[in-house]
Amino acid sequence: MNENNLNVFYQQYFSKKEAGQIFEELEREIEYFPSEMTTVAVFDKRYSVPRKVSAYADKNLTYTFSGNTLPTKPLIAILIKILKEANKFLKDGSFNYILINRYKDGQDKIESHRDNETDMDPNSSIVTFSFGVERTMIFKRPNFNSVKIPLKNGSVLAMKPSSNEFCYHENPKEKRIKDVRISLTFRKNLLKNKRQYNK
Repeated sequence: MNENNLNVFYQQYFSKKEAGQIFEELEREIEYFPSEMTTVAVFDKRYSVPRKVSAYADKNLTYTFSGNTLPTKPLIAILIKILKEANKFLKDGSFNYILINRYKDGQDKIESHRDNETDMDPNSSIVTFSFGVERTMIFKRPNFNSVKIPLKNGSVLAMKPSSNEFCYHENPKEKRIKDVRISLTFRKNLLKNKRQYNK
């Protein structure tokens, strides 16, 4: 899909069986941050985000959003496996950072936002793999119709840079959903390169 500066690629990537196996391994292996480490500011008050968050990456990388700077954990086998698949969506180089969100049910969500943090490479695609229950991603741009994409178990969504520049996206509440979704979002982090340059 490439229209109105929304440039995304979506497809079913893993079989139902393999996606189920990956989901179970992620549930066993991923360690999430305590809620006090993942908050957002609203009118000068901070609130815990309505989902669990974790981050795995190359050494010495961090990620900053809404005033939080998150440390990272070393990559583990299941993430290295999916990283190899994510890198197939890049023309050059490889991803070095994985942001993980766990939505326990349809009450958990992520608000409308753009992935435009200063420590992320603005010229790189962002690739998200989804496991578990299907949830909806909505892309919005002023004066254009919203675009809804169902993020199925074992699917992949690749967002090209223009999408982040012009469009917002969200995973809204879906009260009928009673099960877990885990998303793995692969990004290029620039912080390591900055540190090397400053030495």
